[in-house]
Amino acid sequence: MRRQSGHRLLLAPLGGLLLLAGSIAHADSGVGVDMWRGNVLDPRGGADSRPLDPHGTSWLSPLQRRSPSGNLYLCPAASPAQTELGDWLFSGSLDIGFVGVGGDEDNALWNRYADWEDGFILGLLQLEFLRPRDGSYASLRASRISDDDAYFDAMFGRAGSYKVHAFLRELPNALSDSVRSIWNGVGSNHLTLVDSLQVGASTSEQVGAASQAAIERQVSVNRSKQGLGFSMYLDPRWSAFADVSHEQRKGARPFGGAMFFNFPFPDNGGILETLRPVDDSTVNLNTGLRFAGSQWRFDFAYSASFYRDRYTRFDYEMPFALSPVIPGAVSAPLQRGQFATEPDNDHHNIKAAITRKLGNAGEFSLTASLGRMSQDDSLIAPIDCQGVFGIGLGGSLEPGPQNPFLFDCSQWNSSAALPRTRADMRIDTSLLDGRIVLHPLESLSVRAGVRFNREDYRGNWLAFNPLNGAYGYVSENGAQGSVVPGEVGFWYPGAGASNLTRIRNLPLDLQTTEANLGADWRISEGNSIGADLVFNRFEPGNREREQVDFRRISLNWTNRALDWLTLRARLSHLRQSGDRYNYDPYEFTFSSSLPGFVEPEGGVPAHTVDALRKFDLSSRDEDKFSLIATVALGDDMTLGASLNGMRNDYDATLGRQRYDTHGGTVQWDWQPNPRFMASAYYGRDFSTLELANVNDQALGPDPSLGGPTYPLDAVWSDRDRQRNAYAGASFKASLKRLTWDGSWTWINARGSNRYAFASPSALAYFNDSSSVPGNAFPDTHYRVNAITLGLRIPLGGRVSMRVFDTWARGRFEDWHYAGMEQTRVIEHRVYTDGGPRGYRNNLLGLMLQVRL
Repeated sequence: MRRQSGHRLLLAPLGGLLLLAGSIAHADSGVGVDMWRGNVLDPRGGADSRPLDPHGTSWLSPLQRRSPSGNLYLCPAASPAQTELGDWLFSGSLDIGFVGVGGDEDNALWNRYADWEDGFILGLLQLEFLRPRDGSYASLRASRISDDDAYFDAMFGRAGSYKVHAFLRELPNALSDSVRSIWNGVGSNHLTLVDSLQVGASTSEQVGAASQAAIERQVSVNRSKQGLGFSMYLDPRWSAFADVSHEQRKGARPFGGAMFFNFPFPDNGGILETLRPVDDSTVNLNTGLRFAGSQWRFDFAYSASFYRDRYTRFDYEMPFALSPVIPGAVSAPLQRGQFATEPDNDHHNIKAAITRKLGNAGEFSLTASLGRMSQDDSLIAPIDCQGVFGIGLGGSLEPGPQNPFLFDCSQWNSSAALPRTRADMRIDTSLLDGRIVLHPLESLSVRAGVRFNREDYRGNWLAFNPLNGAYGYVSENGAQGSVVPGEVGFWYPGAGASNLTRIRNLPLDLQTTEANLGADWRISEGNSIGADLVFNRFEPGNREREQVDFRRISLNWTNRALDWLTLRARLSHLRQSGDRYNYDPYEFTFSSSLPGFVEPEGGVPAHTVDALRKFDLSSRDEDKFSLIATVALGDDMTLGASLNGMRNDYDATLGRQRYDTHGGTVQWDWQPNPRFMASAYYGRDFSTLELANVNDQALGPDPSLGGPTYPLDAVWSDRDRQRNAYAGASFKASLKRLTWDGSWTWINARGSNRYAFASPSALAYFNDSSSVPGNAFPDTHYRVNAITLGLRIPLGGRVSMRVFDTWARGRFEDWHYAGMEQTRVIEHRVYTDGGPRGYRNNLLGLMLQVRL
């Protein structure tokens, strides 16, 4: 059957993204045409390469302008000089140059979203055309840093009539530069062992030698996206738009590959870190029609998304042999593991919205939408094997009554073993949202809303094999049942009549109803207060609770009584509760619900402990606060500070118990004139997560905490703390004919993990039972420091040169990868990724800008 595969969490790099301007370029992968394209060299569409407008933020006043919250607006770039070309006005610029990288230039975290290479680059090509006579315009922007990091953006149209927009964007995503693979075929869906290893017959020493001999390589997933958009005015009140985009991802990433548990059996099975291929694409479509009248507004929209994966599965050869836990028995010679890739899926949504203006600037709106998410991909066979799988008693691998734990691959290795060949699953969604805003008094605003959202799970999957009458699926491509009898993963009459396994999907319907009421009151010229009350009812299907309610009240206060000070404060309290908590609502999805199931000796094992609470359905109290102060230090300087905090208390003996965060920032901005600007900031944030659980000590039917299945001496708890500090500064100054710029970014993140346990029984696994581990893992540490200095020198009326240098250092400490430099093969556990590595790099660039 197809199964959704998980994702591996990697450290997000910041070094490469903090270069040059000290800002991060984002790539939008949402529905429709992206709103902005940029890269590390061009994060603001060419604005950084132009001088600041000498008029500042206003043609009417020499003073800098401020937002309603008191912050200074950034001084805009000067408009480019224009050249007449007949009826058209033209402006443009070309930035070309050279960059050179020194240091750890192949480091994945340094190159995560940039892929820096020595050589010539196209920093920016920008062309703009305007015909004042009828408002026609056209523009083009393009940049290219490397083969996998480039964009092209073109637009043309006529003001008040139509607009056509096209783009192409390529973005690299380097995941690791320390990969050592014992397989050939990385990037494909078929991994074969290197020549020095034998399938199913290699020793740990041989696999370790092959891993050490492998050349370290980089793995990445590169993304390419193209889009086309069109919008036009049909008349002064009606307009239409349509956008389409196509995104492709290609590469490989570290992934799992279990062949039975290796921790309690050091010389058996294997836990492998494979390299999963990525070769998929998504088409997004967004179209609509809008009406804007003096009293009414209408919106009609349709959006769709179509995801396709080149592969339905990928497989890998197994280097180790399997052996059963039964003396004198033998395991089937399984040599391959397999995973399904993400299934092809479609999404459709239609939406209609109506808005009516009311008296005194009031407004009423109603939105309705219907959606469908469907998945009807082809299903893969339950197992990929030939011959037999399972355990042969007495050393024989001949199927028959004498071998009740041995199974014929031909009854499982084709689509004939499935109840149907396609998924045929979908979720239907419906939404109704009504809102109203009234202004009964000039100083009073009142708002209210009701929202109803429903997700209906359409589709039933019963894992039944019509070839042999078995229910369920083959566990780990047959490996688990080839080591331990009865753990083959499916239920079948006879010897398997007591097997407890999952046999059907879990429909997760959800209905949400929300009502909110709020008001804002300006009690004086410089003071306003507000309050919001929200009630939300969740009604999930087939979950531990059938109904969950939360009530939240929020209070806010804004003070502008002093011209130089703006204060904003907000407090909120949330309480979540629900009906009776059913710790195990999933019994109907297991084989114990089948007629003919035979209760095993000792009873049906408990699915989970009764004291465990899922955090999304648990009762909890949440308190949040925020305080923001903005101080105007004269007309050209601002000092801002903020504090925020959140406390979550969960009513849970086991599960998530507490989640708290708090932090603060200070920021300073100075813009004395349009030729100079400077800013600096510093911030800290903290978070603490506490949870607890219990290790099962027996396969017993008692689900109670403190019973024989989940004794109190098997309880453990964990406290995860995150402490982050960050700072930065930047400036831009024009001194006579020279323009200087610089930025500095510093990040220091530390994570700690402390745990406690009632006894060694609470631990899942440790090597030496005579010694108990300590109560903490080593801290993880992530530090980045980046400095950029640049100088722009005019070489003539239309030509200038910019020289810049960026020094960056990243240091990372992650105990998960400790010892990977010495070996990546421990017993039958094979690790492929060596983990993140620090870097100390210098990027020197020279760019020549020509005003066209």
